[in-house]
Amino acid sequence: MRKLFRYPFLCFMALTIVAVMPSAWRQLGLLPPRQPRRAILAEIPEIRFPAAPEPLPEPPPMEEEPSLEELPPEDSLPPQPPEDPFTGALFIGDSRTEGIRLYSGITEADFFSSTGMSVYTVFEERLDAGGLKKCTLNELLTEKQYQRIFLMLGINELGYKIEETVQTYSETVATLQELQPEAYIIIQANLHLAKKRSDSDKTFNNNNLNQLNQAISQLADGKTIFFIDVNPIFDDENGYLTEAYTWDSVHILGKYYSQWADWLRENTPV
Repeated sequence: MRKLFRYPFLCFMALTIVAVMPSAWRQLGLLPPRQPRRAILAEIPEIRFPAAPEPLPEPPPMEEEPSLEELPPEDSLPPQPPEDPFTGALFIGDSRTEGIRLYSGITEADFFSSTGMSVYTVFEERLDAGGLKKCTLNELLTEKQYQRIFLMLGINELGYKIEETVQTYSETVATLQELQPEAYIIIQANLHLAKKRSDSDKTFNNNNLNQLNQAISQLADGKTIFFIDVNPIFDDENGYLTEAYTWDSVHILGKYYSQWADWLRENTPV
């Protein structure tokens, strides 16, 4: 080694050759060409860390199922409209109900009705009804059991004090309930009068009918007693019975009673 340092020129030449050799080898194709630093960095794949997952939404609180003790009793559930309201039904009423009996096409129900009937006479009359001859309403309701009773009385009572009529009406409903405790009672509003009759009569007019209808509607409890009002399908825009529907300003023409029956099929509540 000491001999080597005696010849510095030879050492320099040797170091130069060693330093130049990689470049010469690349020139001769013995080594791959040197890539610039940026190219080397570009070839290094970028390391991506997975993004943190988004937090899942909080599930809604589960509703507790009501226990058997919390379920409403069956008798408190709202009644359901019947598929056929006329089978097992009884209609009670005056001449308007007589029109339903004669012209509506309802054949499944029984009728206890007559011209001039009122809440003051309904339990006194004797009629052929429900297969019984000349029976009273008490006898009919004692002999047969009904699912629902349609009641429409009131126009023949307009000459009495409205307070007395409403009181007697209430007593009539109570008697029906006593005799038919399993039946629903459906009070029908009294049909309006046409303008010609209503505006010319101090007693038989729509103002008095509306007062009575409003009063008897309060007898309904929504459980066993219900109130329904067919007037909207027969009224004109001013609340009178439409002239084209009536022949005497009081009763509708026979051909329109089928519409009344169809309305009852769709609107009988129980």
